[in-house]
Amino acid sequence: MRSLLKFLLLSATIIGLAYVGACAYTKDRTDQFSQALGQYNFLVKKEARYVKIDNAKGKDEDGYGNYDYNLTSYDKDGNEHPIQFTGMGKLKQGHFLEVTTKGAYVYTYREVFKKDMPSDVYTKLQAE
Repeated sequence: MRSLLKFLLLSATIIGLAYVGACAYTKDRTDQFSQALGQYNFLVKKEARYVKIDNAKGKDEDGYGNYDYNLTSYDKDGNEHPIQFTGMGKLKQGHFLEVTTKGAYVYTYREVFKKDMPSDVYTKLQAE
């Protein structure tokens, strides 16, 4: 019984350390593994991030008109994060989007205006 308890405790510790390590590894990464882990990570909350569309950084890789964007985003506090998402068609150059994310996973995006975003974030996006 004692060896079973040790085994369970050791297994839980190893799984916990692997989970924390994976979360630390995927912070501010945009690959598919990071997006999948971010989507199901219960330690990460949904948050809004803001981007300015730059069509020079968008590519139609699948040939069907869906553009993959790799942009710099800012959270409500003005912290910078890389972000990758697929737009349904070519988005309007220079427009601002609010992207709802959970870690690296992107749920939705919508167009916003200056009055809808924090002023310091707007200033940083204008400088790009």
